Amino acid sequence: MSADPSLGALDPGCSRVLRAELPGVRDAFDESLMRRHLQASLFEDGGHGYIIGRCERGKAVYVPGEGCAVRYAIEVRHHVGRLVTPALVTARLFQSARAARAYFESCLGPLAAAVRGRSDLPPFVTPVAVLEPLSMAVSLFPVDGELPTLVGATDPATMLEILRDALPAVNGKRLIPMRCGVDVAHYPRQHHCVLRYTLEGTRSAGDEASRATVFGKVAGDDRGALAAAAMLELRERILRGETRPFAVPRSLGFVEPLRLVLLEAIPGVPRISQLLREHLQNAPEAHGTPTLEDSTDWAARVAAGLHTSGIRVGPARRAEDELTELKEALAVLERVSPDLAARFQEWLDSIAACAAASDPWPACFSHGDFSASQLVFSGDQCGLIDFDTVCQAEPALDLGQFLAYLRLAARKAGGSASGDGKETTERVCARFLEEYMNACGYAARERDRLQARVRLYEMVSLLRLVFHSWRKFKGARLALAAGLVRERLPSLTGETA
Repeated sequence: MSADPSLGALDPGCSRVLRAELPGVRDAFDESLMRRHLQASLFEDGGHGYIIGRCERGKAVYVPGEGCAVRYAIEVRHHVGRLVTPALVTARLFQSARAARAYFESCLGPLAAAVRGRSDLPPFVTPVAVLEPLSMAVSLFPVDGELPTLVGATDPATMLEILRDALPAVNGKRLIPMRCGVDVAHYPRQHHCVLRYTLEGTRSAGDEASRATVFGKVAGDDRGALAAAAMLELRERILRGETRPFAVPRSLGFVEPLRLVLLEAIPGVPRISQLLREHLQNAPEAHGTPTLEDSTDWAARVAAGLHTSGIRVGPARRAEDELTELKEALAVLERVSPDLAARFQEWLDSIAACAAASDPWPACFSHGDFSASQLVFSGDQCGLIDFDTVCQAEPALDLGQFLAYLRLAARKAGGSASGDGKETTERVCARFLEEYMNACGYAARERDRLQARVRLYEMVSLLRLVFHSWRKFKGARLALAAGLVRERLPSLTGETA
């Protein structure tokens, strides 16, 4: 089934309601205008010869009840054209100039004072500003009002001292860091930022120069403490042979004042989506990497290892909770995008009816965000990352999410639109679920019950994808996700799509 072309008109940036609610949204999506706004506000009197040579709009997200955040990648140049440095700027849009000023004074002002004088930041006159005519506050990374501890977590001097104590010994020799480099590894729209620390120094023997890489994840809450506890227990169970073996990052501790969990790097990169894309596009198979079948089997065994581990860490996530979240999303759409809301309501009604028609499974230790991007491969080894969403949930939560994102990856590749491509996608999805059930040793009756719940949770994940794509201004992904919802809805009743 092809994507609905009319969904392109459902971009929230085109919503009259949103434009009335957020006066600065039109300017925020105009890169040329924002370059001038940022030049005038962050450099004030001309910037002492520095100019913003490039301003490229990046990630954006609408946060119901709060406003909108838009990020820009900029390049700061001297007037003679020499590149000084790239930088990230976040603009937060509010309903009124008063709200923007309040946010600036309560959140951004104190953080700006904390970064003043740091030599690792671009040559701005000020790292923060408020643009009252646009009801907008802007800040230069690492100043982020939603992640206030990011300032400390990106300070090389601060982190050098912390990591000196955190690094474990290797072969009986502890690295003594002398320098600490800080880079952004992943900075999503909300909730957290992943940093890469590159440490250079010597081993404790004093005669061996060495380097180490440590990752740190900063969050707006203490979810890092939960992730650290979950990884520790899971690693111990794997080492004791109590669950199926796969690589898990070693936690080097949770730095509570910075809301920062430190993680040892594990080798590998995500491969499943790329392998599926290459297969659908008939690209030559790369040598020395896992095949699509092998990587799919690995994913299933990792999920089985999690779910049978017996770990009791993490909050409860029930099907009722997922449906409540989707009802809240519907309320937002009804206010801002009523056309999309009408379709969303129909889809949600079908999912709710399916949920009522089948019984939930007992909760088990679950990843909470299980998808191909969380599985990394190195040679014949597989590892699992990102444990800050661990929970106690039905196995179908992870399984349904994995299948939803796998089908989305196939849609992005363009191959699943053809008959052969669709058959390949369904074969891979069926293989994943079959391998999982084999690993768990389920009997025929259990398999039927599980598959019914997996279909339910897959639709929940797809509907969540629709809403999140909409509020992240990702029109192309919205169209793909909506097409998948329509295609997969008949599977809720066991019919053929």
